[in-house]
Amino acid sequence: MDTIHFISGLPRSGTRLIADILKQNPEIHSENVTSLSNIFNLVNHNWERFDQNSFRNRQSKVGVLTALLSGYYQHIDRPVVIDNNLQWISLIPVLEAVLQREVKIITCVRNPAEILTSYERSKRADPVSQFNVDLLLKENSSIAARAYHYAGPDGILGTTHRNIKDAIIMGYLDRMLFVDYNRFCNSPKSQTKRIYDFLKLPNYTHDFENINQIDPVSGSSNIVPINKTTVNCVEFLGLDLYEQYNREIFWNAWI
Repeated sequence: MDTIHFISGLPRSGTRLIADILKQNPEIHSENVTSLSNIFNLVNHNWERFDQNSFRNRQSKVGVLTALLSGYYQHIDRPVVIDNNLQWISLIPVLEAVLQREVKIITCVRNPAEILTSYERSKRADPVSQFNVDLLLKENSSIAARAYHYAGPDGILGTTHRNIKDAIIMGYLDRMLFVDYNRFCNSPKSQTKRIYDFLKLPNYTHDFENINQIDPVSGSSNIVPINKTTVNCVEFLGLDLYEQYNREIFWNAWI
């Protein structure tokens, strides 16, 4: 590995799809999702908790964090790695302090109402199974409660949505390339070129009809085309919830 870039953004907004497409390029290594950001963040937040580091041994801390980024992919012989995790947006300042350069993050976004619809569709498709959200909410599980669970201040959608806003306020807008899920699915060739231009990499001819997707649980592999389905959010959320979350879009000027 010579260079590391990042994929992040909102959940169910195409991060895995883009990783699967980019890894077709023999110069690029990318995976569905990794634990690198979690490990990186744990070390960063817990370093000073050890008495031996109470004097803020900053140089050693930076050295360990640097080694994590390079060591995680030491076995990869492709020159460019693009790590995929929703947490990277919140770690831009630390990443830049460690890498000593500006980072580049492919930031996948999607209408929050569509994201919540995606979660609700998964539940309705398998009504017998109890999802994690149902186990947490128990008898209080409802469409509105599930939407708030995901989009509330501690939910995966709410947290990542807030992290993107924070990064913009902190002045990191130019580090992020916003890629809208629907625009990508409708125009994958032009949107992929945007990604290559952003990363300053030579363009590559991708096969958008035969994408190798690996199931993270079973490890099984499927060859699929880009799915361009259109979903009626009101059908799954109701009009009130749709109107509530359809307003939470702030990135249109940058896509």
